[in-house]
Amino acid sequence: MKIDHEYLKGLLEAFECSDKPETDIQKLHDLGFSYQTPEFLFHMRLLDDRNLIARTDGDSGFGFFESADGGGSWALLPLRLTANGHDFLEAIRNKEVWKALKTGFKDASIGTLVTVSKELFNRILAKQLDKYI
Repeated sequence: MKIDHEYLKGLLEAFECSDKPETDIQKLHDLGFSYQTPEFLFHMRLLDDRNLIARTDGDSGFGFFESADGGGSWALLPLRLTANGHDFLEAIRNKEVWKALKTGFKDASIGTLVTVSKELFNRILAKQLDKYI
């Protein structure tokens, strides 16, 4: 399965829009990100792999427990967007960064997306800072 940039960005925004410091898969489901789809599981695994989301109790995982028969079950656990997750979301909200990711890095891994977005965003910030110095 390939990373869907729009889905990934929307999922991060759904985490952020919680009125509390945490959210859960049911609240994400209510915002249009059904935990019953392979797309949701795939993108949640990527976010977890890069420590962009985390459980509030500090334990690993995000509530999906795989079974031996290839299926699995979900636990309703409080999840949060980490500082890295907020930084990534801030970067991809920048129009220049987002355009670059969607055109020049459309088949990139999550690691590349995070690294490139951070680098591009830092360069944009440096240009903006030059205006004040």
